[in-house]
Amino acid sequence: MTKIKAIIFDLGGVLIDFSGMTDIRSMMRKDPGLDAIRPRWITCPTISAFERGEISSDTFASEFTQTWDLQIEPDDFISVFKSWIKGTLPGTEQLLVSLRPHYTLACLSNTNPLHWSQMMHDIGLYSQLDQHFASHTLGRMKPDPNVFADVCAEMGFAPSEVVFFDDGVENIEGAKQAGLSAYQVQSPGDITMKLKALGLMSRS
Repeated sequence: MTKIKAIIFDLGGVLIDFSGMTDIRSMMRKDPGLDAIRPRWITCPTISAFERGEISSDTFASEFTQTWDLQIEPDDFISVFKSWIKGTLPGTEQLLVSLRPHYTLACLSNTNPLHWSQMMHDIGLYSQLDQHFASHTLGRMKPDPNVFADVCAEMGFAPSEVVFFDDGVENIEGAKQAGLSAYQVQSPGDITMKLKALGLMSRS
């Protein structure tokens, strides 16, 4: 096995507590059920345009509330949207502190200017990671394998030298296609268990 030199993390649902899917459900005039919301979210053209940096926050709010038939005005939706970032999940800081002396740590997130600022600066993840990659600044999104390849190149590592963690199975598949080792997780605890199983983290 190639020596692992870097670890890349998704943020929402992996290191960050993100309540968006539940909140959307509560605002919809017709409840489709929680299981139906995530697939619609990741294929929604309005969200994709916002997370590629192609439209403004105001345009996103206007189009999203209309397309999803939400019972909220666009201006009010922006405030609610910002509130979806709840903070780091339990164990995040301890995990990053323990890994940083041994690996280059980075994040790669499908996100937007509003949430990115909160996660990096308000919550303080920026200083806990060595490199930071966001879809709205890259202009492209996971699960495109080229995104993973380009991020690895920017970091200065071969894909085989990088481990990637995400909660979305489609993103795991994209990372694997690019040559990374990739694993689906839902918490810092899941990451810790996987790294120990791989021999990449002390079992003590």
